[in-house]
Amino acid sequence: MPFLGLLNGDRVIPPQVDDNETVTCPVCDGPMSVIPSFERGDSFVSRHFRHHKQEEDIELTKTSGQITLDDIGKTGKCPGESDQHLRMKSIAYSRLTEDFQNGTLELESRLGDRIADVLLSLDEPRYPYGKGIAVEVQYRNEGKDIETVTDHYLQKGFSVAWLYPDDFSNYDVDLSGVLTVWPYALPDRTGLEGYPDVIRWLRQEKQPAVELDIPIPGEFWQSFDQSDEWLTVAKQTLRRRGRAWATISRSPWEDLTFQLGKRGRGYNADIESVTVQVFPGDCDVLRSFADRLRREGFESEPPSGDKREDEWHDITTSWFSGTETVTAWLSASFSPDDDLVISLGKKHQVETDRVSLIVGPRAVHALVELARLLERAFEIERS
Repeated sequence: MPFLGLLNGDRVIPPQVDDNETVTCPVCDGPMSVIPSFERGDSFVSRHFRHHKQEEDIELTKTSGQITLDDIGKTGKCPGESDQHLRMKSIAYSRLTEDFQNGTLELESRLGDRIADVLLSLDEPRYPYGKGIAVEVQYRNEGKDIETVTDHYLQKGFSVAWLYPDDFSNYDVDLSGVLTVWPYALPDRTGLEGYPDVIRWLRQEKQPAVELDIPIPGEFWQSFDQSDEWLTVAKQTLRRRGRAWATISRSPWEDLTFQLGKRGRGYNADIESVTVQVFPGDCDVLRSFADRLRREGFESEPPSGDKREDEWHDITTSWFSGTETVTAWLSASFSPDDDLVISLGKKHQVETDRVSLIVGPRAVHALVELARLLERAFEIERS
């Protein structure tokens, strides 16, 4: 799915081109049309280009790293979707176009002495975004001073969105983590010259609150008896902002369980999860799965489309101990869009439950840590 084309000799991304326009592929010189953004089921698919005809002998060479459009033009290669940084910029641009109709969008726009990957300037400042939103896409780039850059944009009156690979799902992006101007850009307590006296008084340091220890009756603590409830032993987030997680819990029947869950985007979004019972031997199952996920998922490139037997490329499947009536497994695969997806499934009687979610590298550490904590939970149980 290409995200870069040529129009009248200028390099453009899909949101900058009209629906009925034809652009030229920068590699094969073939014509490409614009595919508008659309909803596919519950998913958002950002605006992109599509070749009219893709010759079989053309190899779409992959590029990587955090680069600008000028850098892309110098490579002589078609980045297509494989250039993740360009793809992420274009998706963020498309998402902002859909969400903000009363603003101006610019790609790689200068704001003071810094260049934002995507800059949304609102026609009129409004709460809570101020003058707009500066988007910084982080892909294999650890050189930016996030605190300094954030402060720069806030001082200019712009909210800031730092986007990472695990904020993106297929061709959509989660913008719920925008760091807004209000309340983060409120003035510090210093430098209040010119403010009315009442504002200076309200902003001054107050005396600390008086603390008093009050003993709580034992009957009060006993009212919190949770022997008949589910108790969370450990929880690890698998994506930023907690929209996907793995949890170890103790059931009301005192069984230890493992759960994968995810929450959709938006207010009151649906939650999907699958929970399976685990046993001491499953600690090693989790460790082995995490190691395979790291080596073959994040340290290896997915096979190209012509080398796949199916659109989904399976990496590994690990089987939990299960019970006499339930079979449970954990699997990892590359999706047709090369996203890394892990799934937890269980089959009981004639029904099968499954939850699947896109993960980033942090999932490896999370699963290893859960394996350690699960092992510790079984040790405490035996003691």
